Amino acid sequence: MSNLAVRAYNSITRLGVKRTLQTVLSVAEDTLFDWRLGTDTTTRVPQAKLKVIAPNNQAQARPYFMTRARALRRAFEHAHIPLDQRFLDIGCGKGKALITAILFGYKDVLGIEFAPDLVKAAQANLGLIASHLPPDAKADVICADATSYEFEAKDAVFFLFNPFGTDVMRGFCQQVAKSLKTDPRPIWLIYADADCIDVVLEELPVKETSRLAYGGFEFVFLGNTADATFTSNQPSSQLAAA
Repeated sequence: MSNLAVRAYNSITRLGVKRTLQTVLSVAEDTLFDWRLGTDTTTRVPQAKLKVIAPNNQAQARPYFMTRARALRRAFEHAHIPLDQRFLDIGCGKGKALITAILFGYKDVLGIEFAPDLVKAAQANLGLIASHLPPDAKADVICADATSYEFEAKDAVFFLFNPFGTDVMRGFCQQVAKSLKTDPRPIWLIYADADCIDVVLEELPVKETSRLAYGGFEFVFLGNTADATFTSNQPSSQLAAA
């Protein structure tokens, strides 16, 4: 049996036919995107090759694997978050989620990444697609440690694709919590493959509102006020397959 057939069988066994087909469509779309525009968002980077600016957090860096645009668009559609809010990708990697957010309609996006090589890759990718973005869109990527970054009053929508381990996640959440004390405001979190969801619920004044499964991704949606409630017909303990 060929390697492709084995992968297809394993995916169907783990995810089912529908989510496997969603994954196939997602991979095809992202591969074509890179081919057409000359970007590099799909190439994976193993943890061993990531050098971060905070050596104490090196062990908690996760391998780079892109967020599939098709899955993230479904998450945005599910969430119904106002597009005039600032969107942040924590652990933005090569910037695919930032690109997807801008093309979806967000006007102000910021990527925070503590691996300098990934920051350079994200900046290069944003530069390559600049002519395809709305003229009023603002996109930036900075090299920073999320456990010490000072979040601003306009930072409202936080996207995380399982970017790091428990200790770094706790430090990030504590920084957001400190920002909320200084500048109380609604916030939204979209957390993909949420390994550290317990830490988020412990450290931030948010509640889980819904979940969504698409392809190989499982998204958890959280917010801190009634205004941050996500639209969903599914109880938070279930996964809604788009």
